[in-house]
Amino acid sequence: MLYLLKSASFLGNKHPNQTRNLWQWLNIIFNSVDEERRKVYGADRTCAEWLLRNGASVKWTSAKEFLADYNELPPENIKLYIKEVDATDSSISHYGFPHFAGCKHIDKIILHKCGYLENEALPQLKPLKNTLKYLQISSCGNITEPGLNSLTELNNLEKLIIADLPYVKDKEGVLKTLSNTLTKCNITYN
Repeated sequence: MLYLLKSASFLGNKHPNQTRNLWQWLNIIFNSVDEERRKVYGADRTCAEWLLRNGASVKWTSAKEFLADYNELPPENIKLYIKEVDATDSSISHYGFPHFAGCKHIDKIILHKCGYLENEALPQLKPLKNTLKYLQISSCGNITEPGLNSLTELNNLEKLIIADLPYVKDKEGVLKTLSNTLTKCNITYN
């Protein structure tokens, strides 16, 4: 990784706009799924590694507290299952959402102040449709109507909190779409 940073350091000197591309590229790398590692260690382990590596926290089914420090992950031979995710202020992006596939115990996700989160991420929550009961999407500036409308497949949601999404222009339309499809869900939109 250090080699990549050194070899790309010239970008900041020649073209200021390319520096931003370097950080976007690094964000893609930190969010990408390593399928080989996933096969060896399982969906929950690799999903937790992704979340922690990007500043989120996880709570295991067997734990009372959230784990926020990547360095405190248990040994790889211990099987644990993610129950809750708090991605507040994390750098997760849609490139990493395929990590959720195969996680069978996640029932709560908080997506708050996720600056890299875009509409493409939300349809990728579909693998959690049988377990996810609580979802909060707030202060994520890149989320708009198409992203929110893709949540209709999360038919086991009991609580959906949507707040502070400045680029959603048709709040009533989104509420109507979600209310008509998520019939057993209590939806709060502030």
